[in-house]
Amino acid sequence: MSTDRKISRRTWLKGMTLFSGAAWLLPPMLASTAADAKASKRSVHYRDYPKGMQMCHMCKFYIAGGGGRSGGMCMGGSMGMMGTGACQVVEGEISPMGWCDLYAPA
Repeated sequence: MSTDRKISRRTWLKGMTLFSGAAWLLPPMLASTAADAKASKRSVHYRDYPKGMQMCHMCKFYIAGGGGRSGGMCMGGSMGMMGTGACQVVEGEISPMGWCDLYAPA
C-alpha cells in the first residue's frame, strides 16, 4: 500500500490561499489577547490597605470606579467617592486604598 498521495496543483493552490488568508488574522488576535492579559493580585502582592502613603488611587495605573481616570492625589475632599475601581495592569476590583508591587506614582 502506497502512502504517497498526489494532489493536484489547483487543490494545493487553494489550500495555500486559504492558509495565507487565515495567517494574517492570527497576529492581531494574539496581540489583543496579550494586551488584555493582566497580572493576578497574588502575583503582585496586592493588599487592600496602603503601604505608607502609597495607595492605588495615587497610582498611574488606577482607574476610578466611575470609569474616569484617577491616578492623582486629588481625593475630591470626601472619602464617600472612594468606591472600588480597576487597574490597567492588575485583574479584578481594586480598592483605592490598596497597594501592590507595581505601584507607580501618577
